[in-house]
Amino acid sequence: MNYKLSRRKFGQLALAGTLISGLSYQTNKAFGETSSLKIIGIGSSPIISTDQTDSPEVNTTELNSITPKNVATDIKPVGLVLQSLITGKAQILVNKSTPLVESNETLSGFTSLSDGTLVVAITPVSTSRKEATSTRITFLSTPVKTLIVSGLEQNQQLGSLLGTNDGRLIGLVGKNNGTPPIRLVDINLQTGEISFINKVKFPEDERVSNLAECPDGKLYTSLVESDGDTFLVQLDSNQNKPIRLGQLQVNGQAWNNGLQSLVCSGTGQLLAFGAMRYQTPNTVYSVDKNSGNMTRLQDFDATQIALARA
Repeated sequence: MNYKLSRRKFGQLALAGTLISGLSYQTNKAFGETSSLKIIGIGSSPIISTDQTDSPEVNTTELNSITPKNVATDIKPVGLVLQSLITGKAQILVNKSTPLVESNETLSGFTSLSDGTLVVAITPVSTSRKEATSTRITFLSTPVKTLIVSGLEQNQQLGSLLGTNDGRLIGLVGKNNGTPPIRLVDINLQTGEISFINKVKFPEDERVSNLAECPDGKLYTSLVESDGDTFLVQLDSNQNKPIRLGQLQVNGQAWNNGLQSLVCSGTGQLLAFGAMRYQTPNTVYSVDKNSGNMTRLQDFDATQIALARA
């Protein structure tokens, strides 16, 4: 069901749920091209009172046919919002019966599949509860589809999802909070079962996060040392370890805080997303693959990004 929401109602749903924002900008200034690059960002927001919220009207798609008459401020997150930063228009995906993300969970991965479907990895956080929720992947399709991830050990976490060019879903598995050792895994799109990819091995004592694949099939990731210094890395199944390409830096200053996301455009341009330590908001940067130099493109108030393929 599609219908219009008032500004106040949109604010209530947006703040009550997980927020997705879309950033679209012309790349001719940054890359010398004329094509348009569309970036989707995702983040979470606490449930708060929104009486003073003033947001643009949007279209919304519900997962059932019941129109909500009101939104309580003491419920757990129940919605996802797809929004264009340029136009201000948004699409809200709401599931009132089953929360997509609960208060004791975190979004540990975000990507788009080759067919354009957005996928998030949802991971339980540390809790004193005896029975924690299960790690799962959720496909933001119509209707929403969720699979419980199997094959993880109790102290392991799935994150840094990547929808590959050939239609697979891969990810990185590490210990809780993303600590090493890190393993590259395939995720079965039908069952949620993971299988380890043994051709690529990471250092046992360094954090590895974010996966990106360029049109030529080359895989990239970021490696973070204990002091926060971050290196762009290429993954090659013919090598025993990742190939360091360069230390990430902005205006000659070493990047010191890892990355939130790493993606590759259809023209092979790597884009990094994150912020320096103690700085906000996160920003989209273009990355020189050879030197690691990063060029600021635009601030974007989101937690992770993915490229829109559809």
